[in-house]
Order: sequence, then structure tokens, then C-alpha cells
Amino acid sequence: MWPDNETDVDLLGFDVLADGLVVALTEPRLLPLTVGVLGDWGSGKSSLMGLACAELTAETGARYACVRFSPWQYEDYDDVKVALMAAVLAELGRQAAGQAEQEAEVGRLKAFLLRFGRRSRRVARGGVGLVPASVPVIAHVIDHSADPALVMLAQQGAQTAVSGVAGRLADPAPQDDDEQVTDIAEFRSRFAGLIESLAELAAVVVFIDDLDRCLPETVVDTFEAIRLVLGAPRTAFVVAANQKIVESAVDARYPELRGDGRSQGKGIGAQYLEKMLQLKIAVPALAVPEAITYVNLLLAELHLPAADFSRLREHVAAQRVTDSLGVVFNLGTLGDLGIAVPPGLSADLQWAAAIAPVLARGSRGNPRQVKRFLNTLQLRRRAAERKHVSLEPAVLGKLMLLEDQHFDDFQQLFDWQVASGGPSCPQLAAAETLARGDDAGGPSASAAAEPGEQAADASSRPARSRAGRPDVTPPADAIDDEVRSWAQSDPVKEWLRLPPALRDVDLRPYFTYSRGQLALDAVAAGQLTGTQRKLLGEVLAPTDAVRRDGLRHLSAADPRDRDKVIEALAAALLATPEDAFVAVCETIGQLPGSHDILLRALHRLPPEAVPAQHVVVAARRLPAGDTRTAALLDSWASSGRADLAGMVALARRPSPPGR
Repeated sequence: MWPDNETDVDLLGFDVLADGLVVALTEPRLLPLTVGVLGDWGSGKSSLMGLACAELTAETGARYACVRFSPWQYEDYDDVKVALMAAVLAELGRQAAGQAEQEAEVGRLKAFLLRFGRRSRRVARGGVGLVPASVPVIAHVIDHSADPALVMLAQQGAQTAVSGVAGRLADPAPQDDDEQVTDIAEFRSRFAGLIESLAELAAVVVFIDDLDRCLPETVVDTFEAIRLVLGAPRTAFVVAANQKIVESAVDARYPELRGDGRSQGKGIGAQYLEKMLQLKIAVPALAVPEAITYVNLLLAELHLPAADFSRLREHVAAQRVTDSLGVVFNLGTLGDLGIAVPPGLSADLQWAAAIAPVLARGSRGNPRQVKRFLNTLQLRRRAAERKHVSLEPAVLGKLMLLEDQHFDDFQQLFDWQVASGGPSCPQLAAAETLARGDDAGGPSASAAAEPGEQAADASSRPARSRAGRPDVTPPADAIDDEVRSWAQSDPVKEWLRLPPALRDVDLRPYFTYSRGQLALDAVAAGQLTGTQRKLLGEVLAPTDAVRRDGLRHLSAADPRDRDKVIEALAAALLATPEDAFVAVCETIGQLPGSHDILLRALHRLPPEAVPAQHVVVAARRLPAGDTRTAALLDSWASSGRADLAGMVALARRPSPPGR
């Protein structure tokens, strides 16, 4: 399996992007500089910055001080501005080791930061005597002619926001010290002088990550810290973020500055980033061939010895130079390099070749989503092995694609499997027949054949499973309309044509390891018709309006459908009470014919599983004159759960007159 965080091993081919970033950071004429590394969550921004940081640290002939900083880690604990500058000064202290004057200057700057942090905490506590300075600064960064009245309004809003955190930070006792750095302007000047005095230092490069995880206040504070030393020589800031999220955070922090007639269709956040970021490096989504190469490399990393994998990576990197958008690694590559292929890797690369294109499209080329899919697949395989259950990765991967990208269709397949009562799933066999019939002679036809057989031969012989089960496929003209509709939707049709064919596979063990994703009690749901499942879904909806419409539809439904749905609702309560409790109580209140089944289910539900937060409203839907209701509430009240007993007491309290 693979860790879900940044890595210094480049499997994505990001060395091209890292080269561009390093070129910008090592060009003295561009400094001071602020660079935005912009991309979606999970796109590889952190790994890209890590590659650049490693290259700068190893740079020969020049010395770079690299600082990694995550404002998200300091949120709610420290003043982010102070924390960022303290991290920079700590690195400068290491660079100045052995140089007495420079070490002393670092100490003076740190002492000022300590005082600055105390002032910030006093502002945060009081929010009265000091008005945050950031509002007019940001306003004038965006527009030097900003309306003073508008700026004053924003200042008042910021003062209110700051006062909201009063009391969260202790006010340390003031110290009598003779600080040589007395204000922000002097700090900025002395900081620049310190860097100038470190003649052997080519540049200070600060890599800021996780900004798009932060609250709006933290986002703004981070940019204020950058602005504090932005003019210092030989400094660069690299900010990794999702641009839209950061823009929205700045907009949310200063709503008073939006819509002032000067934005030209852009919010204040977009304008602010334009001013702050002199260069932008966009991290693109992986194209399908790139994603296939990435999946193959991840799998090879699991199987190959370190030396062989290192040779493979070097070869792939060289191939990417001339063919950056093609698949540059498959089984043939290992043969070309003379690398012995472990049997497990050969099998993994073959099933990955089938699912990787669909996985790449479904994940929108996001490396983290691809990696998480593969981690989930490996987790399920290894969990099954602990129970001596073998899950074929090709089958598991194909099922997980449907689960991950089209969950409703996956749920439908699961319901059919449960309803079949055995290892065979006639509906899936029928759906595969339809898919093959739509593409006669295509890849899907041969996929259903046994290894070494032609598709035509496979279709002409009676199909039997490897376990000797007879073919359960109904004739094409006898296929249920519901199955036909499911199989002929474009996503399912594409999925059905992927190898391997599943008609002869007992899917029950595979579904066992997917149960965490399946919502309803499928033992009951699997026995329902399409109409009944739709009614059950409406009644179980989390939205009040949809649920109550569903109850009206259920009340007007055919009695046979209504009875089946009520039975399924009782089963859902005992499987997932958090999801079904309110629906059960409301159904009892609306449909007297449901009382026997649903009240019995409520009595069977252990008090420990009763969602207390819903008891007050839901219990008032129960029939007040029914002795079973009184007995149920008594059992909850005497259960030993204080929260449940309190809610029962509230539920039994008479409603105020007029309500």
C-alpha cells in the first residue's frame, strides 16, 4: 500500500514542473518573488514543492535556505503571522551559525516577534482599542483609490470579527526589556539587512502548504506575513493552494469590499491573488495515458526490488522527455530492461491495464484519488486473506469502479445478488448478454470466453461456471425491463464490457468487503421491485419535504407494495437506526396499518441504539392511545441512558396551548 501524503519520489512526471519552479527561484533578477503552485486537492502540489525544495537544497555552487510551513497546523494555537516569521528566522539562525553579529540580529528580530505576538493576542482578546490594520492594507493593494468610507466599514466589520475570539488567548505579563527593534517598519528593514549580510546565502525560499485547508482569517494572516517581508532581497515565497478556495476565503473575510463597482467581474480574492502572485504554476490533471503509467509504477513499486525499481524510474523519466503524454511503462518495458517480472506484478499490470483508463477518467486525473482507489483495493484483498478468502484483483477492481463512480448502479447490482439467494446473479448475466449483443464480436465477447478460446466458440457452447453452475441467463426477449434499462445506460454498458466477465463469478465475497458503502438493509431491499425501492428511498430520505411526499405516495400505493415497503422499513431500522428512526416514527403516525410491524421493530431496537436527538419530535408521531407506545417510552426512560431519559421526558411533556 502507499502513504497518502507528499513524496520525494516522482512517479507523476512532475520533474518538468519542478524544473520550471527551480528556474524561477534560482534566477536572481526575479527576486524577491512570490509563486503560486495552483491545483485541485490531491493534484500533487505538495509533492511538486517537495521536489523543488530537495533540488534547491542539493544545489551545488549556491546555498539556499528552504523553509517548509503549513499555516493549517498553527490554526487556533498561534498567531500565524508570528509562527511563519519565527520559522523563517529559525532557519536564518541556522544559516548564521558561527557569525556572532548575524546570530545576535536574529535574536533581536525574534524578540520583536515575541512582543508583536503579545500585541496580537491582546487585540484578539479585546478587539476594542486597536483596529485591525489588514483591512485598509488589503483594500489599497486592490485599489489605491478605494473609498475611505468603504474601508472604514470594512475596518468595523473586522473589529467585530476579532472581538469574537475574546478570552481564548492568555495575556502574558509585560516584560521590561530594551528592544532594539521597535516597530514593523524597522523589523522589515532589519530583516532585509540580515539577509544582505549573509553573503553566502543565495536566497531564502519559503514553501507554504495547506493554505486551502485554512479558515479565511488564517488565509489572510498568511498573506499578511508574506507582505511583511515581501520586499526583502533574495527572498521567495511559494504558495501551494486551490486558487478558487483561497479566493473565496479572502472574499469571505472581507465581504464589505465586494461589489464596489471596480471589480470588473472579479471578487476581491481574485484581485488580491493577482497582486500577490507574480508567477503561477498550474498543476494539471493527469491525462489518461499519464494515469495509466502512474498506476503501473505504483504497482511495480510493490513488487520490484529497490534497485530494479530505480532503473525502471530512470527509464520512464527518460521516455517522458520525448513522449510526455503517452503510456511509457507496461509489461514490455520490463522485458526491454531485462528486469525479471514477479508473477504478482504480471497479474497486477494486466488487470490494471483494463481498469486504469476508466479509473483515470472517473477520478478526473487526480493522483490522490487514484492512489486511494488502489489502497482501498489492496486493503480489501489483504483483509480477505486474513479470513482465508481469495479476492481476484481483476474482479475486485472492476466492481470497485462501479462502486466508486456509479454507486446507485452498484447498489442495484448488490440488491439483485442478494435477491438471487445464491452464487448466481441472473440479472447480471442478462445484462452482460445485452452488452455483448450491442457489440457483437467486440472485446466484451471474447472477454466472456475461457482463456485460449475464441469468442464465437464461447457463445456456441452452453455456458457453465467454473464451479459447474448452469447458465442462468434468460433469453434476450425475456429480459426484465428494469435489467434492460440498467444495462443500456452508457456508464453501465461501458463497465459491463470491461474484462473480466462476471456472470460465472460468485460475487458474494466481494460484496462482503464493500458493505461499509451499502446504505440500506439490502436483505430486505433486494426483494423489492423497482417501484417499491423508489417508495422506500423516498420515505428514508434525509430531507423532510421529500420524506413526507414519500409518505403520501406510500399511503396511495397498491397495498401489496405498501406492505413490502413497511417490512423493508422495519429491517432498515434494525440495520441503520440513525437513518431510519425518524422515517419509522413518521410512517407510524401517517399509516395506521404499519403499527404492528413498525412498533414491533421499535421494541426490538436496543435502547443503546436509539438516536436520542430525534426522540422528542419523532416520538410525538407515535399513537398516544396505544399501550405499546407507553411501554416503549417507559423502556427508553428506564434504560439507564440519561440523554434518552431526558428526551423521553420532553416528549411526554404536554404541548403549550395553541400548538
